[in-house]
Amino acid sequence: MLSHHDRTELAKIERNLELSDPDLAAALREGKRRKSRALRTALLVAFDIVAVTLLVVGLIVPDPGVTLCGILALTATVWTHVARHRL
Repeated sequence: MLSHHDRTELAKIERNLELSDPDLAAALREGKRRKSRALRTALLVAFDIVAVTLLVVGLIVPDPGVTLCGILALTATVWTHVARHRL
């Protein structure tokens, strides 16, 4: 059993959570689980493959536009991987 002080502190935390992130508070209240990261991971791997393919095709075919798209896509995937691991 929680003490009166603990219940009061818990109520304060609940109110702050409700004010700062109502979606998270509702998900916790309803018992919903967060979405799986498997779809995000699969999309990220697919994007990695497309970026590398664009870069390789751009280096084989003398088209600077394809090479530039490959470099930009590869830069975006590296940035996404770094940002994802910092969370």
